[in-house]
Amino acid sequence: MEAAFKNRSGQENLMAKYAAGSLGQGMAVLMASYVTLSSEARQRLSNLESLHGVLLDEAEPVSVSNDMLYKLQARLDDKLDAETTSAASDADTYGDSDIPAPLRAVLGQSIDETRWRFAYPGVRQMSLPIGDRGEEVKLLKIKPGNAAPRHSHNGVEATLVLRGAFSDGKKLFERGDLAIANEDIHHRPRAQGDEDCICLAVTDGALFFEQGVLGMVRDLFTR
Repeated sequence: MEAAFKNRSGQENLMAKYAAGSLGQGMAVLMASYVTLSSEARQRLSNLESLHGVLLDEAEPVSVSNDMLYKLQARLDDKLDAETTSAASDADTYGDSDIPAPLRAVLGQSIDETRWRFAYPGVRQMSLPIGDRGEEVKLLKIKPGNAAPRHSHNGVEATLVLRGAFSDGKKLFERGDLAIANEDIHHRPRAQGDEDCICLAVTDGALFFEQGVLGMVRDLFTR
């Protein structure tokens, strides 16, 4: 397959694992950010959580203390208040009001003041110190018209657009869109528009660059 796409089955698989709390840290932050940006994703998550609620209702009951519900509600209220206050404080401090709160909490600094490192011509990156189960978590900043070398994957690559847009084959991914690529995808995403494309990318397997070193070099200098 030549290009990545808005892989519905891949998204649903990640959403189901996110709702069940079974994702690694890096992918969980990405999905939390996706849900923050996408009303459609929030609805899908709500549907899954409702399903989990039905399954829980059908489970065998167990005995709990009389005040357990009160204590649980109090803890949830405290957690929600703390997260809301923290998100607002971060946005005021770092000026990244367009960056989803779950990612701001990880960054701890303005995304525009981040120390970006060279990845490829026209592409800079910053590795984030999160992720487990073999995950690699990165922020990517791609100048308009530039692209990474053509590659495939050993595992899943999830890419969430935070600013700008990129094309992959005939598909355009804009702010709030989530692109899923797997072992069957061979692609070369390219930034589109007039501004840098900034993405959060999480992989749980190695990337394979095609056509060897010479092919990769040719890709880097081919618009």
